[in-house]
Amino acid sequence: MPIGVGFGLLAALCWGLADFCARGASRSGGTFRTLLYIQVVACLALPAIGLPLGLIRFAGQPAGVLLAAVALNLVILAGAGLLYRAFAIGTLALTSPIAASYAALTALLALLLSGEHPDAAQLAGIVLTLGGVLLASSVPGHPASAPARTVRLGSLRLAPGLLEAFGAMLLFGVAYWALRYVVAILGGVTVAFLGKLGDLAVLSVIALIVPLVLRARGGKPSAPLRIPRPTPAFLAFVIPTALLDTTANVAYNLGIGAALTSLVSVLSSLFSPVTVLLAWIFLGERLSRWQWAGVVAIFAGVALVSM
Repeated sequence: MPIGVGFGLLAALCWGLADFCARGASRSGGTFRTLLYIQVVACLALPAIGLPLGLIRFAGQPAGVLLAAVALNLVILAGAGLLYRAFAIGTLALTSPIAASYAALTALLALLLSGEHPDAAQLAGIVLTLGGVLLASSVPGHPASAPARTVRLGSLRLAPGLLEAFGAMLLFGVAYWALRYVVAILGGVTVAFLGKLGDLAVLSVIALIVPLVLRARGGKPSAPLRIPRPTPAFLAFVIPTALLDTTANVAYNLGIGAALTSLVSVLSSLFSPVTVLLAWIFLGERLSRWQWAGVVAIFAGVALVSM
């Protein structure tokens, strides 16, 4: 098995498990706390492993590339926030495949802008994946029998979490395509560590600034944003989420450094079948026939693109 393919599959497995754990963390501790604790754990784990092995290097690296790595990872952080919010309010077996279709966008950008050449099967896979997203996004049944909690987008009715999942798909698609250019210079582990540092810094600033803004508007008294002591249940979800997500990030970065972005991105998007399977087994989530048809189309499209 080519090393890039192996890294792509490892990223898929770890992201699939991480997303399942993230649902529990988001519901027990909230999206913001989940994102914050993920960065804390990652910033402790990555240097503990990467520094002794010489995998994290900053000296002599161009400042512009370092900043670009941080910026791209902040875009991914925004996508993760939307995705975890979708997990908290929506159906995991539906929102996860929609987010996973970011691979179609990443592959398309790689094919059009990075000079990668698709064959007929890859092009068919991209179209099939996007068509599956449209099917999977529809609210089943007659409008009168649609879920009470729906989001209106013009005349379209969307189930809870779908707008967030779409947003995550777009942000992931662009950022995971652009990461290839910084990984080629800095290396996969360095880019992952820079991203986690930048994410932690931004989230910490938000935690400090928000209370000040509230006070200026006549809200609660000024104080650093209080992050309640984590409960054992929250830690049981957020620690494995952080470790799995970090492993997946590193695996993806190493994969695109060794193989085509269009190939690795699609393989990594196979995290969704892992998440859907876990949701089916442990959460008893069910979809309508049309939605399942959309999910199947997504998986089939992903498989075609990876051929």
